[in-house]
Amino acid sequence: MNAPERFEMFTLPEGVRKISIVKDPKMANCLQFNIQREDHTIANILRYQLLKHPLVLFAAYRTPHPLEYFVELKVQTTAKTTPIEVMRESIQSLMVEYGNIRSAFDSEIYRLDGPSNEDTRRAARTGTGYGGFGSMDTQTADFGSAGDMGGRGGRADDVDIDF
Repeated sequence: MNAPERFEMFTLPEGVRKISIVKDPKMANCLQFNIQREDHTIANILRYQLLKHPLVLFAAYRTPHPLEYFVELKVQTTAKTTPIEVMRESIQSLMVEYGNIRSAFDSEIYRLDGPSNEDTRRAARTGTGYGGFGSMDTQTADFGSAGDMGGRGGRADDVDIDF
């Protein structure tokens, strides 16, 4: 079969940098970030965050080929800043945002599990070892019925988030 080995999707080859930067000769104040061993997930999150920045004029990504495991993210900014600086700010902002989500998740796990022992308390503080979803009672009313899991199920606590 001609398909590459599956581990190649995740393993960075020796001597290859995770991110390489290429200056775009046709556009002013524009750089292309080639991010190795990533896909649409991280590229779309970064693109979205970059487009929220007021000094970004253009941000888009593409995957050159389905069997090549990297994305090309192109960023153009105004003359007041550089694409590298905007990329740093966007990554920092995402780290804070996802850190807050993780903290909220860990707090909720702690609330559901209760302060039954020291391991659970340590897990809530560190975000590790909380036992995963297997330790939660998924039969309680907190989770609703299986038909409600797809969103827009008519429950009062359904949240519709538009991006």
